Amino acid sequence: MEPLKDIISCVARAKINLSHDGWGMNSKIHGLTVNKDQPITLNCRPVLLLKIGMLYEIIRTEHRPERGSWRVSTRGYMYEMQTASGELVWSYHWHPTGKVGNPHAHLGHTQLATDAVLSYKAHHPTGRISLESVVRTLIVGVRRDGHA
Repeated sequence: MEPLKDIISCVARAKINLSHDGWGMNSKIHGLTVNKDQPITLNCRPVLLLKIGMLYEIIRTEHRPERGSWRVSTRGYMYEMQTASGELVWSYHWHPTGKVGNPHAHLGHTQLATDAVLSYKAHHPTGRISLESVVRTLIVGVRRDGHA
């Protein structure tokens, strides 16, 4: 849990929430949200918000004892940047059991011209995106004044 807290603390103050029995090591998929599934305010101007949700599984590592007895594997995620009013700027999704099971991105209508070829509903394919990558993008790609 500490590594996730450290990552998020680079861009905002937040509390990580786990689903019931979120520490359970019973090959069950657990949920994780930040700030009770409410967006966190990023340290930039104009104000931008970040919403984080993840699914994970705790797995026994019998074949790699040098790394400990257990590991955590991501089973899905939703990272979403919003304007101060809650409008979507961009989002990264991976919901393997959903309609679109591959990792993908959405661009918010706030980022698209009215005559844009792209649609905010489109699922733009990506590889798997880590929370670390999202935070790195926020630090490097979004200046403190909120512009790329």
